[in-house]
Amino acid sequence: MFSWFWSQPAAQTPSSSTEILDDPLQHNALTCLRELVVVGGGGTWPPRATYRDSWPLQLRPYDTVWRAMEPSFPVAESSVDNAYNRQLIDSFRSRMRSELAHHLNMADVQSALERAESDPDSCSQAAWLGYFLCMSFLRHSYRWGVTPIVSEAQSEQSLDFPEQLDLPWKYLQQHFDTTSPGGCMTSLMYTNLRPDNRLEYSVTVGMPETHQSTEFWNTKLISEMEVRVLPMYHLFALAVAYLDAGDLVAASDALKSANEILKPALKFFFSTMVEANLSQGVWLAYVQGYQGWTLGGIDGISGGQSLVFRTLDGFLGIRPFPTPEKESLHLPAPQRTWLNFLREYDIRAAAKARGEECAGVTAELESLVKQLRLWRMGHMRRMVPYESAHRPERKTMTAGISVVDASDEDQMIEHLKRQLGQRLAQTV
Repeated sequence: MFSWFWSQPAAQTPSSSTEILDDPLQHNALTCLRELVVVGGGGTWPPRATYRDSWPLQLRPYDTVWRAMEPSFPVAESSVDNAYNRQLIDSFRSRMRSELAHHLNMADVQSALERAESDPDSCSQAAWLGYFLCMSFLRHSYRWGVTPIVSEAQSEQSLDFPEQLDLPWKYLQQHFDTTSPGGCMTSLMYTNLRPDNRLEYSVTVGMPETHQSTEFWNTKLISEMEVRVLPMYHLFALAVAYLDAGDLVAASDALKSANEILKPALKFFFSTMVEANLSQGVWLAYVQGYQGWTLGGIDGISGGQSLVFRTLDGFLGIRPFPTPEKESLHLPAPQRTWLNFLREYDIRAAAKARGEECAGVTAELESLVKQLRLWRMGHMRRMVPYESAHRPERKTMTAGISVVDASDEDQMIEHLKRQLGQRLAQTV
């Protein structure tokens, strides 16, 4: 059994999750945030999933299947030979179908899923999250057949998944209220970081240490950002509650504290996104690629789906907001409920309507906007060497927007710069 370990202190359950749940203040903002923690995260945010031994017995063979397939998913050197790659993809899928058929009884699987859905005591939310992780890794690896991903798989217009991967997915979509046929930030990233600071599942088994550490830090960065900003979410909810109660001093103080939390969190983002942690030559091929999807016009996951940046945009009224249809692809219902509350409340508009008496609140909100703008400016520069790595075995793409209409990496980067530049211009 492989799980990547990085020698850091074990991650602790953030105390702010408890503080949110124990906060006696009653307001819809806090209700939505508590739902994020309890329902969205299984009692803490970011989610801390539980794995194989916590699942219903009939579902545990899925972990067995992934462990059997895990070492054969990555290859050290990619080929540009389409015929060879087709053979490689078909062989991987054939072996997975064989493993699934050998280990799983679908009548038992369906019975276990029906019971888990109807009887929460038979399967905790943390166990659901761990199972969601496992099924996402199985579906994404089956979709691509090999990593680094290759154009032969990208060119596929459709793909029939085995019943063993399709039937449980319908239950997972229903349980988490998502519509994507592939994984999401929650199921591929947040849930994959164990409390002891290891990855539960990996797509770089057998690869050099640089590959393994890049995969670890990519997941660690996304999850740790949520740990660091959860107190900020709490302060956002409190600021709304205080503003509604007419306590403008308390609202301003809450936002000032939120600014003080956001600054080191964004600094952590950039201090982590460096070559020593995230190899520019490895990230695009081994970490970003398999998170894509491209089938049926459906995109995969991207950093833009991270809750922290969706929360900042929603709270600060940075438009346009994603359409409900787009957001329901990848964001489970509790995340959407939290975001939609912030968007509908529109604290900047509420403060503006109060005029000069809200000057302190408005000033703190503008400081948050300024921090977000500076982050987006820095991110535009940082992403260029990561996204522009030359990968001749695949079409130009990003995981979050599928194949890009660009003939080479330079044109793709210009396309991405235009998109990011547009979002920067909207951050006002």
